[in-house]
Amino acid sequence: MRRDVNRTTTRRWLSSFCFVFVLVLCAALLTCKPSEVFGIRPGTVFVSARDSFFTPDTIHVALHLPVRWTNKGTVIHTVVSDSGLFGSPNLTPAEWYEVRFDSVGTYPYHCAIHVGMFGTVVVEPPPP
Repeated sequence: MRRDVNRTTTRRWLSSFCFVFVLVLCAALLTCKPSEVFGIRPGTVFVSARDSFFTPDTIHVALHLPVRWTNKGTVIHTVVSDSGLFGSPNLTPAEWYEVRFDSVGTYPYHCAIHVGMFGTVVVEPPPP
């Protein structure tokens, strides 16, 4: 008899969990636009991490727009702000890392793995 009670309790719990999971998934799909999740935002600036340099090494981006670094080399790289404001995990070849800049300023960065591999992001205010 006890075994039947445990099975019933487990089935109820599993049914409740699945129902809540489906509700949360539906809410997420309804509130998020596919372009926000999967697409590249218009105005994104692209930087390539090659085997010993970033290209371009200095970029200009408008306020509130992202910069996407893609590892186009053959070794692992990172993208780390000199001030510690942002930092990527290790990026294997073809992986990317993206940061949206919400403050005007100059942001030097480097690869924590390769000495001498550095670049600069210059964030500019929107035109008047």
